[in-house]
Amino acid sequence: MNHYRDRLVATICGLAVLAAGGLLTTGCTSAQQSTTSVPAETSTPPLAYAAQGSHAVGYRVFSTTGAQGQPLTVRAWYPAVGATAETATITYTAANKFGEQITPGEEITSVGRALADGRPDTTGGPYPLVVFSHGFALSPIVYGTLVEHYASQGYVVLAPEHNESFDGSLTGFWEELIDRPVDISRTIDHAEQLSRSGEPLAGMIDLDDVAVVGHSYGGYTALAAAGAQFDFAAYKDRCAALAADDPRNFFCAPLPNESDMAMRAGLDEVPSGLWPSFGDPRITAAISLAGDAYLFDQRGLAELEVPVMAMGGTIDEGTPYTWGAKLTYDHAGSTDKTLVSFPGAGHFLFLDPCENLPWVENSVYRDAICSDAVWDTRPLDIVMHYTTAFLRDTLDADPKARGVLAGQQPQLDNVEYNTTIQP
Repeated sequence: MNHYRDRLVATICGLAVLAAGGLLTTGCTSAQQSTTSVPAETSTPPLAYAAQGSHAVGYRVFSTTGAQGQPLTVRAWYPAVGATAETATITYTAANKFGEQITPGEEITSVGRALADGRPDTTGGPYPLVVFSHGFALSPIVYGTLVEHYASQGYVVLAPEHNESFDGSLTGFWEELIDRPVDISRTIDHAEQLSRSGEPLAGMIDLDDVAVVGHSYGGYTALAAAGAQFDFAAYKDRCAALAADDPRNFFCAPLPNESDMAMRAGLDEVPSGLWPSFGDPRITAAISLAGDAYLFDQRGLAELEVPVMAMGGTIDEGTPYTWGAKLTYDHAGSTDKTLVSFPGAGHFLFLDPCENLPWVENSVYRDAICSDAVWDTRPLDIVMHYTTAFLRDTLDADPKARGVLAGQQPQLDNVEYNTTIQP
């Protein structure tokens, strides 16, 4: 039994290489807590931006062409005319990207609050665009609480269903390092088409203001799409410095095949220093939720200049805190950057509550996804508050939101807050 458990933990920890969508259990690694924080004081109301927005939420599914010419499903949440989120209900479905031995069935489902094919509310448009990138082998539908919240607040959310699957092997993970930022750009291209006259979301999307938000492997995707650049020399040095028994070696093996990556990216040869940016210049802000940053390291993150918010649990075993959220905050070249830390918390804080994810009940990852050392329930109100304030500041130039981010913070248990933002 112990041998089986060790093999299972090793397999799951191995998924963490290149941020495998958060498929981690206990026993992989731990990370140090942040050594600096902004003293928190009570404010009223403490979490103003966690409140449901004034818009009903519509939901539609579109198709376009993604990386490598593959069909790309794009899910859309947007301000709609009709019932409020309190009365609307919907069951989302997506393909099961795991093997049957991991999660039985051909589909996964989640329960949300949106109007299927709801009529777009153009009266307040055009609305800023938020592109959401899911964790590896997951789906946008497992983040329904977040994406519905953003739509209720007056944003159009487009979420590509990245073309990937996981069957227990790490083969092919490196391909998504190249393909995912392309999917983000193709999604923004599709937003341009959808917002034209006569199209389904005509007049709905403001393409001058675009944020990319992602969790886990999607957090890596957000950073890459916003301009962070690979620094494989620093990555290899980081890995070489680890002791042989350091659990973080799981994040270093197998190393990405740089020659194959360069070929997939259309480069003539492997770059000798920083890789060229895969960023999209239309992106004006980025949010990384437990997103991997170690492939960029210090120099590659310094190339990221748009405003950035990073969040992460300090004992995250899917994306080590000091290799992800903390590394992003410390070294991003952005003038405005914010770090929201959850001391003692893990990787899955950003997914929907498990009662909204019926497929999780029969998955081998149920305990990893549904339990946390600190939070009995997801701290999504905290996540929604800070990320929405960030979107209001960066996409809407809202001085009130900027004041919230730069000023005194609410007294919150198990939360630390750092920012460079000035009023």
